[in-house]
Amino acid sequence: MEKRAHERVKTRYMVKVCGKLGVISDISSRGMQISTSLSPKSRKVDIILENSGHLIKLLGVIQWIRRRQRIQAPNQIGVIIKKAPPEYRDFVNEITHH
Repeated sequence: MEKRAHERVKTRYMVKVCGKLGVISDISSRGMQISTSLSPKSRKVDIILENSGHLIKLLGVIQWIRRRQRIQAPNQIGVIIKKAPPEYRDFVNEITHH
């Protein structure tokens, strides 16, 4: 049974997390799962994504980390979005309704 209150959608979308490249693997209005080589020093992370030429800046808090054993494999991080502009909600709506 799904325990999330907000619908999440599988996707493949490039982002920057604390300046490092990452790929969103699923997203909702309240959070996202990101694959990245980042080894976080803090639970707070800055996330930047681009949509139609506009940068959307987010502030998130890492809820969990799944570290990969192989060097080539990225870490998986689950992030709750704490601060986002209205454009983020529009971006998520665009993804979830297509």
